[in-house]
Amino acid sequence: MRAARRAAIRAALALVVAVGAGALLAAAGPGTAATASGPVATDTAAAVDGAPAPDGGDRPITVTVPEGGEGGAGQVANAQLRWGLNREASSGSFAGGCNFLSAGAAGDAGGARVWGADDGLYAAESGDVRIEKATASGTWRTADFATRCLDPSGAPVSAGSLTASTSSQVVIDGGVGEVGPGGARIRWSGSFTVAFYGGMTYWTATDPTLTVAPDGTGRLVATLGGYGTSMDDLTKWEPLPAREVVLAELRGVDLGTAGGFTAQPEYLGVRSGDPGQVAPSAVNEAYWGSFPADFVAFQQLTGQASYWFSSGGQRDPAKPATPLIVNYDATAPAIVPPAPPAPNGADPSNTPVARPPAAPSAGGAAPAAGAPAAALPAATALTAARDEPGLVPDALTDPEGLLLPLGALALAVLVSTLCVLQLAGRLPLPWGRGAQAGVEAAGAAARAAPGPAASGAAAGAADSRPSTATR
Repeated sequence: MRAARRAAIRAALALVVAVGAGALLAAAGPGTAATASGPVATDTAAAVDGAPAPDGGDRPITVTVPEGGEGGAGQVANAQLRWGLNREASSGSFAGGCNFLSAGAAGDAGGARVWGADDGLYAAESGDVRIEKATASGTWRTADFATRCLDPSGAPVSAGSLTASTSSQVVIDGGVGEVGPGGARIRWSGSFTVAFYGGMTYWTATDPTLTVAPDGTGRLVATLGGYGTSMDDLTKWEPLPAREVVLAELRGVDLGTAGGFTAQPEYLGVRSGDPGQVAPSAVNEAYWGSFPADFVAFQQLTGQASYWFSSGGQRDPAKPATPLIVNYDATAPAIVPPAPPAPNGADPSNTPVARPPAAPSAGGAAPAAGAPAAALPAATALTAARDEPGLVPDALTDPEGLLLPLGALALAVLVSTLCVLQLAGRLPLPWGRGAQAGVEAAGAAARAAPGPAASGAAAGAADSRPSTATR
């Protein structure tokens, strides 16, 4: 009887402990990330269901709380960052073949020149950083130097196409930090390099860090460095001091998604603070904007500034930022972007704006002359604009700036031509003709009236000839 009473008391105590633990967990809420495992009460000898422990001793009660709450990750130790920056960073260029991404921090090229396969500047992998590019089969593979300028189908990319791209992305594993309802902070170790014009200008981002506030706003920052050059002076080459720069501003980040998230960096509608940014209009509203002003200011030193905001060039549609992906576990990424399809050739050079007349239908007549035409679909507006200057100097775009040098050139050619013709006797000047006529008249008079007086008159006339008539 006494043993039965002890068992009942122990079962009641175990039930009280279990109910208390459940109340504590409920009070903690879904955002609490913790794991409690071990004996909760050393004086309990029965499980929650009241059954006694096999050995008559204490039975531990184990409570496991999922980390990160609803969809969060809690502590992360191997997060993955995947980003292609924008399509311009993996497209054809007006010189040097293409723009491309490289793993690690590229060394000193010694000047604004195109990279070679054996100069040690390019790397497809470096530590936890690698460059991946899409394949024709829709998968991703590690890039290499030989294919850095080829699209997924194996065709070379061209600056004349706004859709052609090598479809390359930077992938960095090993991110550590915290993710939860209170926000996120993840740090990665490693570097990647962005090279334009085949490597004639490049910069490096090191140790990117992502922070996200509870309201979903965030930013990706990194330490940027590289080498400065100028499109006006390709002999300029100087190392740039490292400084922390904002790579991307984020809005609407959903940290409640299990496994990771995709975020669209701010670009559309953003002002760069650079005077080279054109004004927004109905023509460019679909792609007008800029990377963060802090980032654009740094690019002024590298020579790439106009490739990170709307400058009015034909490449503007390729400049908006592409989506950024974060996976909380790099060994089993929850989000793998689909490889974009390879373009079918270069973009057309123009857009049709009219249809040919409709052929008469069987048994019917052609539309009468003057009949209203069928409505045409809206055509994409095109603008004629200069190419991006990059590192290749172009002609002056202001016609007034050419008037003075062209006028001076035309005047110099005219004067030179007149001088040559006059010296060759092909174009006697007016005053030369008058002097020559006077000489000829004096000679005729001397021949018509012989004698000393006439001879003296002729000699006087000859002495009075201007020097130009004797040449």
